[in-house]
Amino acid sequence: MPAVPITVEVHVRNPDGSPVEGATVHLALPRYRLGDQYQSAQSTTDREGTSIVSGIAQQDYVVSVEKPGYYRTQGPRRGINDEKSFQQYAVGVQKIDMELRPIVNPIVGISRDVDRRPLPNVDGPIGFDLELGDWVSPHGKGRSADFIFELEGRFSSSRDYDQRFTLRFGRPHDGITVFNHPRTVGSAFKWPYEAPRLGYESSRTWFLKWSFTQGSRGTTIDLSGETNYIFRVRSEVDEAGNVIRAWYGVVSGDFIPVGGNQDLGRNISFTYALNPDGTRNLEFDPEKTAASPR
Repeated sequence: MPAVPITVEVHVRNPDGSPVEGATVHLALPRYRLGDQYQSAQSTTDREGTSIVSGIAQQDYVVSVEKPGYYRTQGPRRGINDEKSFQQYAVGVQKIDMELRPIVNPIVGISRDVDRRPLPNVDGPIGFDLELGDWVSPHGKGRSADFIFELEGRFSSSRDYDQRFTLRFGRPHDGITVFNHPRTVGSAFKWPYEAPRLGYESSRTWFLKWSFTQGSRGTTIDLSGETNYIFRVRSEVDEAGNVIRAWYGVVSGDFIPVGGNQDLGRNISFTYALNPDGTRNLEFDPEKTAASPR
């Protein structure tokens, strides 16, 4: 498919639907042939939140938008290297609606990427302290069992196992809830501004199975990056049992038990951000937080 002219009409809105004037719209036009230089174009939205930007695309193009005081928003990559996608994304003026989310009250909190942390080789549940980022004593320096993990089932080798991996919580009103969002497109800040008050589950279980001899393999872990979580720990309640204070946070991507053998057991990987100030604020600064989806 030869390089073709592309014209995109972008409509930029606030979350409430009102137009955003003065936003910069970027049109990225990658080049893949040897010696070709990367191309781009940009324009600015008018008072109606509308901008038209044009350029020459080779195989695909991407639109993004930004403005001071807002989180940058990335659009989907639109390939045009076959006849069907060419007709869909290259013919005529392409209209794209994009949302800019305002920066309100960004925080950093406690942010960690727990990468292949060995699960202690013990029977039964094991607690993990989110504040200190370590297993609870005597397996680490942790003091509060915010997350409680348990790995059960058969593990004969790295190619022969049938296991159940469960996450529970240390207090009755603590819990977790799923929050789905695309991994690479959309706003740089993808979470709700505040954690929900209700809807938390007291436990969550994943299944992992592989039988090399039978040729079967399966897991309920989502490796796409679109399954994410909001959690509540260290909950405090009033006399009526209503949560009046807690530590809220997010987990970017799924919990992933990986590797392992009979002697060393498994490792676990997950990435989280925790707000310890007792409010429901989840506006973790994407530039400074490990749990910001990439």
